[in-house]
This record gives sequence, structure tokens and C-alpha cells, in this order.
Amino acid sequence: MMRRIIRYTLLLSALCAGLLSCSDPSGVKEEAVPEGVLRIFADKETLAADGVDAVTFKVMFGAKDVSSEKTMKIVYTVSGKEVEMAAGANVFSTTAPGEYVFKATLFSAGQHVSDNQIVIRASEVAGQKKWFQKVVGEQFTSIGCVNCPSLSINIKEVQSQIPGVLLPLSFHMDYNMYDPMSVEATGLFYKEYGLSGLPFFNLNMRKREGGVNREPSGIIRAIEEELELFPATCGVAIETEYDNATRELKVITRITSNVAARHKYHIFLVEDGIEYTQSGVTGNYVHNNVVRKMFATDITGLNINKKNPFTPGVEVTAENKTVLDNSWNMRVVVIALTTSDGGKTYNCNNANECPAGGSVDYIINE
Repeated sequence: MMRRIIRYTLLLSALCAGLLSCSDPSGVKEEAVPEGVLRIFADKETLAADGVDAVTFKVMFGAKDVSSEKTMKIVYTVSGKEVEMAAGANVFSTTAPGEYVFKATLFSAGQHVSDNQIVIRASEVAGQKKWFQKVVGEQFTSIGCVNCPSLSINIKEVQSQIPGVLLPLSFHMDYNMYDPMSVEATGLFYKEYGLSGLPFFNLNMRKREGGVNREPSGIIRAIEEELELFPATCGVAIETEYDNATRELKVITRITSNVAARHKYHIFLVEDGIEYTQSGVTGNYVHNNVVRKMFATDITGLNINKKNPFTPGVEVTAENKTVLDNSWNMRVVVIALTTSDGGKTYNCNNANECPAGGSVDYIINE
């Protein structure tokens, strides 16, 4: 009888150990991490690709938890593409179904890479509205930059090849000389991206080392990756009213989301057809997509819906006002932002634009 009890106890212990091992996606226990070894753990193996459901990672360097250290970065691979998360971000959500493979890196007296990896499967969410997705292109430029006009030419070429998809914003800055089109917003984004020169091109306010390849083929390839890896889960509509007497512009932002995500938003006033000098160009040069004003005071955008998650399918509105300069002939660009790393960063989920004084409705893929 005693032998049967012992065998039963051992069998039960082995079964419990097996269940505990299966509950840990990394297949190893946190306390088993040797000194000098970097290892990554996750609180679950699957999630819904709705941009809300999230995985939380724990990254251990020996006995030390480095999950939120600024020198730690999590990198994942999906569909053969590698994406680097923000420094210190250890929460992940997505709107793209697929299999994601995660590893961690840490700089601590040298570069360390996790000796294991985590596989997370994101499943498609049925019944979501298919919004037409616009991709915001951030062009950093200056009248003092000789090579900057070539990027403007490439942007026009991309817009002709894939009409209606790329929505460019041209951020001017003082570079080699004073630029009268420079705005404070340029410096905020420039500092965030860690830039050191011009021209520079980026997409959807997503921090990328070195930015996007500036050739038309490189920009199109990056746009295709953006649409594949980060599909829109919301739509944007805009209503504006302009008072000629007071030059007051009222912007009503309307956002409808498929999911219960928290959103933020940006409003930019953009001007085309500005004739001014440009280094490397003889005579006046026409500057387009010039950002004249950013409504938010920082790059993370404006709060909406009292910082609460949206109710799926229920429209949320926000109203903003500003006064225009008489000489400005503006377009209004509104960008809906979401986070995929627990609020460390906010990126463009979708966008829309209309003339100041005009309006534009949601755009839905049929």
C-alpha cells in the first residue's frame, strides 16, 4: 500500500510539474535564470488581434528584473519581418493576426541577447469594419538642405503610384540657415527620433532606426509593411467651420473604433503652394505639405473620450478651435493614435484630411 501511495504521489508531482511547464510559454522557470544570462517570459501564449488584448513580458538578467530598463529592448519577428519595440516596453498588442516570435536584448556592460524566445499567436477578430487606411509620411526638411527637394519628388512619385494612401506632412526646421516655415513640432519629433541630419523620412510616427528608405520603391515597400503589420482598427471623419471675419477655425474630429482601445489624436494644419527659396534650386521653389501648426503640445497627441477606452462601433467626437493667419490656405489633417506597447508610445492607426472650412466622411473599403 505504501509503495502505491509513493508511486501515486510521484505521478501527481510529475503531472503538476508538466502543467506548470506548459503554463510558462518560455518552457523555463524565472528562478532558473543563471547569473549573466538574459531570458524572456510571457504571461500568455495567445491573444486576440484587436489592439486591446495584450501580452506582458518579464525579462530577467540573472536574478534581476530588467523588464522596464531603458537599456532593454524586445524585438519580434512576424511574416519574416523584424520589428523593434520601444526601449523599456514590455507590453505587446497587435491588430494583425499571425505568429510572433519575441526575443530580448539588453545592454549591461556589453550587449546581451536572450537565450530563449517566446512564440505568441494572435488570432483574427471576426466582424470588424474594414476601414480604408491612410499612412502618414513624416518628411523632415529645410530650405537650407540641398538634398531635400529630391525627397519631395519621390513623395509625389509614390502618391502617383498608390493614390490616396500616403498622407505626407512636411516638417521644416532651421538647418544651415533660418527657415521661416519651421515650427516647434519639428524639434519635438526630431529629438524623439534621434535625428542628426536631413532629409529624413518616417511613417506613422513609429520610431525607426535610420528612418525609411527615401527612394520611391523603398517608401512603397515600407508602406506595404505598415499596412500588413499594423492594420487600422478605426476610421476618422472631419468637420470644419471657418469664420472669415474672425479667422477662427473650428475642427470637429470624429473617430469610430472597432475595438475597446484607448485612442489619442493629432490635428495638423498643412499648407501647399508656398513659393520660397530652396538651397540647390535656382529661383523660387514650391513647398507643399508644410506643417504650420500642431494642436497638441507634445508628440503623443491630444486626449479624447476622457482617456477612456472607446465603445466598439460608437462614434466619439472632439472639438478644437484656433485662429488662422490671413495668408494661410490650409488643409486639416487629423490622425487617430493607438498604442501597442502599453502606452510607452502612440502611433498612427488611421488618418484623414480636408480643406479648412470643408469636411470629409469616413472612408470604408467595400
